[in-house]
Amino acid sequence: MTIEKLISKNKKKLSQTDLTIAEFILNNKGVLDQSINDLAKLCFTSRTSVLRFSKKLGFNGYSELKFYINKDRNAESIDESKIKEDLSEIFEKLINTNNIFIYGNGQYEEVLCSSIKLYLKDFGQFSESYQGRDELSTFNKKLLENSTIFVIDLSKDQYALELLSIISNIDCLKILISDGIKNAFLCDYFINLEKIHDKSLNLITKNLGKIEDFFKKYREFRISNES
Repeated sequence: MTIEKLISKNKKKLSQTDLTIAEFILNNKGVLDQSINDLAKLCFTSRTSVLRFSKKLGFNGYSELKFYINKDRNAESIDESKIKEDLSEIFEKLINTNNIFIYGNGQYEEVLCSSIKLYLKDFGQFSESYQGRDELSTFNKKLLENSTIFVIDLSKDQYALELLSIISNIDCLKILISDGIKNAFLCDYFINLEKIHDKSLNLITKNLGKIEDFFKKYREFRISNES
């Protein structure tokens, strides 16, 4: 099991400090060569917190975690297929969801958000869209329980990560649509998009196609369950 899957499996146990440590590990190119004290300093936390994080993932201590990460990365490369969840479970939750929310903060995010809203509308499901930090306070446990939230991030939006951290322990369906897998452990399903580059022509057709594929499979699932 990759470290991403292990963190995802135990995410309900993780505190905000734990998520900071997890983010550092996943951003560290798969090699953990720091001592426990150095890692604690880099994450602005304590040695005890790092040890506690290691134990929450099922290790006896930091040394075991460090060995596991380095061994895991050498043995197995990470791609989108390794973090996909069972779509039947995802689709079942999406069908029975109470509310659907879409968060995206940027011009490309706005285009994708509009497309998702149209796809959902075709299934008779309506959604609300949000953007910017001021609206993060909207997403609380009471509102999100048994709901679905799509988080779209193609611009390395710090508020998207903040939102994922806020809702990580809430019982709702979380779907991340992004151009990098480092935060995928915080969601239930991940759609990996093409990167958007500054000062260049960014054709959005491929990215729309990936989202469209998701909803095509969703349609097939609904049809097969209605018959």
